[in-house]
Formats: sequence, structure tokens, C-alpha cells
Amino acid sequence: MYNLIVAAQEGAWNGRPYRLELSRFGEYTDKTIANKYNILDERLITELQSFPTVFAYEHVRNADARVGFIQRVTRRSTEVQIDYDFYPDLPAISASQLATLAWELDIAKYEMNRTHWAVKAVDLLPVLVEAGLATNDQLSRLPKHVAKTAIVGARTHLVVAPTAFNVPNEPTENDLVAVMMPFDAAFAPVYAAIQQSCADAGLRCLRADDIWQETAIVQDIFSLLFRSHIVVVDFSGRNPNVMYETGIAHTLGRPVIPISQSLDDVPFDLRHHRVLKYLPNTEGLTAMQVTLAERLRTLNRPTGPSNPRTAP
Repeated sequence: MYNLIVAAQEGAWNGRPYRLELSRFGEYTDKTIANKYNILDERLITELQSFPTVFAYEHVRNADARVGFIQRVTRRSTEVQIDYDFYPDLPAISASQLATLAWELDIAKYEMNRTHWAVKAVDLLPVLVEAGLATNDQLSRLPKHVAKTAIVGARTHLVVAPTAFNVPNEPTENDLVAVMMPFDAAFAPVYAAIQQSCADAGLRCLRADDIWQETAIVQDIFSLLFRSHIVVVDFSGRNPNVMYETGIAHTLGRPVIPISQSLDDVPFDLRHHRVLKYLPNTEGLTAMQVTLAERLRTLNRPTGPSNPRTAP
């Protein structure tokens, strides 16, 4: 989780306390999170203070953002005053760099055009490391409660030994995208749009029904997920097979891009992941195709030697 506070006035983040209309709190925030923090009592304020914060400016200012923390929040009838400080070991983030990370940081298309305070279900610091905007050495100097889950590579590796299917003796294919979606003719235009997104990103994609190598379909599905570099899952219709396949992809450590025609179809346990919502018409599929291609390009960027992408 992280806070994103966007200001319009020049010099807003010069060290002086910043005042914000209370009505601007919770804008561009997932409904579940916004409802949780709606009251902004002392306990919830303390929780928000534990999250790293991006102090940014509206797009028109084209000014650098800083990463820091909220020291104190004082409420009045219609305003809040925010006392804050920056992490001295983390550099400023330019407006263009922040725009490049809009998807990863769950920043909406026009969000940086409005003064507001949003709360995002995104682990901020690993995103900055992956983008080359921070290093593990810099994170190690942050307060322990902030940095303990942020160090890239500081994670537990699982040894997966499935019994329902065999583990293929094949490597990950760096240009392969696995697509998990209902096998239904109504989804043919959706799959066609996904195929074009992959082609636009210099990748290729397959569904389990594109291959027939095993007598059991679950083995073909597992093999496809195992060989894939990225997985796209369509939760539309709450298909139980797609839910199962998503769990396998997460266990294998594959980057998963969720898409859906309705956010209500996304399982509650997965709603903290950003979902690409689309409409199943020509205009909606065209828009989805462009956004998905951008996301695929981002995930397909080469990873550094400290964070190699390998098969389990």
C-alpha cells in the first residue's frame, strides 16, 4: 500500500505543512479501500502514516515528485493538514518517470490533473527498484517497517512439486504469453484482440485449446503456464477453470495480467491487483488492445541480474 498525494500549487512540497480539502481524500482509490478509510479516525490515520507516500504535483506543473512519509494529519471540519518528510536516501522522481509507471502504480489516465489524496493497493518501493529509480542499498537505509518487504530478491522461494500433473522438462519461453479464458465462441473477438496486443508488443500467445500434446487437458494447461513468460487471465463470467489456472500461475511466479468485462467478476482475494476492465464491443476491444499491449511491453522489459526471471 502507498499514499499518492497530488498538489496543484507551485512549491506545495517545500517542507511546510500542506492543507487539502477533506472531500478530496479517497479520490481515484479502489472503492473497498476508500470505504475502509472513510471515517479517518485516529487509528486509521496511524495506519495511513505507516505507508510510504508519493508527494506529487499536477501534470501541468511538470515538477518532480518525492517519496517520503506522513508525520501527522490534523483534521478540521472540511480540511486536513498534512505534516510530512521525505526519505533522504531516495531521489526525486520526474513527472515523466512517474507517468511511465502509471500502470504499475495504479495511476489513472487523468489522475494527475486533479489535486487529491489517493490510497493505492500497490507495493511502491519494489516498483521503484524494478524501474531503476531506487536501489536495494538505498532501501536498506529506510526505516525497517518500510523496507522489510521491499528489498528485491529478499523473498522465500518455494519448491513446487505438484501431484496433479507432471512438471515439463522445458524452459520458460521469453516471448510466450499464456491466455486463460473461457472456451466460448463469444470470447473469440476478445482472444483476437489479445493476440493483436501480443503481436504489437513483439510477443506471441497461446490458449490451451491451441495445443494438444497430452491426453489430459490439465496437463496441457500446466505445461503452457510453466513455459509462459506472462499470463493473461479473463475473469469475465467467473469461470471456475480460469480461477484455478490463475492460482497455478501465481504459484509458478508468473506475472499475471487480469482483465474482465466486470470488476464484480474478479474474486475478492484478487481485487488488490489492478484489473484491465473492457467492454466486449469493437470500441472497447480496441481500447483494451492498446492498453494491454502497453502493459505487456512493460513486463517484457529485460530484468537486471539481481532479479532474474527463471522457471521454478
